[in-house]
Amino acid sequence: MRIIISFEVAPFLRWFKDYDRDKFLRDAIAGLTIAAVLVPQSMAYALLAGMPPIYGLYASFLPTILAAMFGSSRFLATGPVAMTALLSASVLYGFAEPGSEKWINLMGVLALMVGFIRLTIGLLKLGFVVELISTSVITGFVSAGALVIALSQTGHLLGFKITQSTLIYQVVVDIFSKIEKVNPYTVGIGILAYAIIWLSKKIHPLVPGALLSVIITSLLNYFYDLERFGVAIVGQVPQGIPVPSLPSVDYSTIASLWGGAMVVAAFGLIEAVAIAKRLAVQSGDKWDANQELIGQGIANIVAGIFKGFPVGGSFSRSALNFQLNAKTPLASFITGSVVGITLIILAPAFYYLPKATLSSIVLSAVISLIKPYEIVKLYKVNKVDGLVAGTTFVSVFFMELWVALTLGTLIALGSFVYKTMYPRLVVLTRNPQSNTFVNAERERLPECPQILYIRPNMPIYFANAEYVYEYVLEKVRERKERGGLKFLLFDMEAVQYMDATGAYTLIRLFDELRRQKVEPAMANIACDVYPILERIGFERHIDTDLIFDSKGHSIVELFKRLDHEYCAKKCPYAVFRECYSVKPTEFKPVVAL
Repeated sequence: MRIIISFEVAPFLRWFKDYDRDKFLRDAIAGLTIAAVLVPQSMAYALLAGMPPIYGLYASFLPTILAAMFGSSRFLATGPVAMTALLSASVLYGFAEPGSEKWINLMGVLALMVGFIRLTIGLLKLGFVVELISTSVITGFVSAGALVIALSQTGHLLGFKITQSTLIYQVVVDIFSKIEKVNPYTVGIGILAYAIIWLSKKIHPLVPGALLSVIITSLLNYFYDLERFGVAIVGQVPQGIPVPSLPSVDYSTIASLWGGAMVVAAFGLIEAVAIAKRLAVQSGDKWDANQELIGQGIANIVAGIFKGFPVGGSFSRSALNFQLNAKTPLASFITGSVVGITLIILAPAFYYLPKATLSSIVLSAVISLIKPYEIVKLYKVNKVDGLVAGTTFVSVFFMELWVALTLGTLIALGSFVYKTMYPRLVVLTRNPQSNTFVNAERERLPECPQILYIRPNMPIYFANAEYVYEYVLEKVRERKERGGLKFLLFDMEAVQYMDATGAYTLIRLFDELRRQKVEPAMANIACDVYPILERIGFERHIDTDLIFDSKGHSIVELFKRLDHEYCAKKCPYAVFRECYSVKPTEFKPVVAL
């Protein structure tokens, strides 16, 4: 028991169970390979977050190690992520100037807030909340976000400063207004770096194209002094690991950041959980979503303390970890350690690194994510999902990223709630050929004049209870005008949930039916719904002999209570087999309407 508890508190202890030399070799290869990708990527993504490049390494050191130690996936690679970096920047626009001390301080605060949210969700085992952001919202947001990221790098690639904004139209207008300032040397460096990355992928996926582009362009700058031609470089880089400290901020700013922090936390969780789940399924590993959230929470808290910015799970680096068949999260521990060594020893070497190279690294990572055709495909599958994705995509042109993501989520949730407000209620009858109960109105089959058989096809709760009430009474009114109605049979088979409002509305419906001389009956009450009805005393509003456990049983018992003289002399149908027992011998039923 003591060992199990230790594993729960410190999941990294599991790494060493049956650990051997071969596993370590696999982890070492994976860790070193991912580090070769992470070092240049993290510096590039720092620019996306409006931070100096070195802060990308700060966010890749301890956060990467701790996410691995307290997570559950052996493949999930945590660190700076393009979309999370840009989303974080969109939250802070208006609070400070990107790259300033205040901005850096606020990024630390945002990382702490994001970490606190993720850690709390993980500890309380509330990982399911990430499902509130639908696939349609993510589809629209990722395409638009990737477009924003690509545009945000245009200034570094063309050699002039552009407006810092996630509003697409503002960035595009600013670029065209300054197009005459293009620096051909900067453009050349950017094209060269992108070509190196592109060719590396063509040669082999494991060739570290980003690292090669950093080395080659840095050497070119060193030997030819490209800075004198206007090529912007990283410049002086502080050496060593930053001293831990809590960023300072006033309470009013924290209050203003909570909305954005919630969005960044939620989006990052979706990325991390989706990646970890997918790779765990492919490899047959066990994984724990809530433990993963704990790891992500701790990683972001540490990022905030060590001058970083919000981090998350990287799909590309995690996929590479999977491809390299890392045996334990020790691979990510090795990756983070390499970043730490880089900070201590190699940081000054980045002095000559052109910023255009970092922008090319970002561009190569996100260009494939711009897929507006996915929105069209989604629309063909489901129009509502397509409209939600399209709205999210278009809203990014005019709103900050985190606001657009929130809007898309609210529209998606709103469309779902709207559908549930008007649930599908089906009037059932028996099909004489198949002897099954079917939709009477769709199949155009006759119904028993004395029994109105209705089945709601979703939960009954506060948002739709009144609609169900009005719908049933309207159907009762229509049937009473034809004459003969004695029973309403309410089939609860599809009602797997009912809140207090739904239960009280159902009681009110039964009372109204009895006032109109129509007896309510119920069938197939779910085991989760029955106790709710019991607690409000529904037996006082319905004859308990009219509560049945199946369709067949309900029809057999209700038929005994029908007016058989009406069946024999007035009803032109034989809906149930029992009907023939009271019909004249020469009777020929009407079988369709």
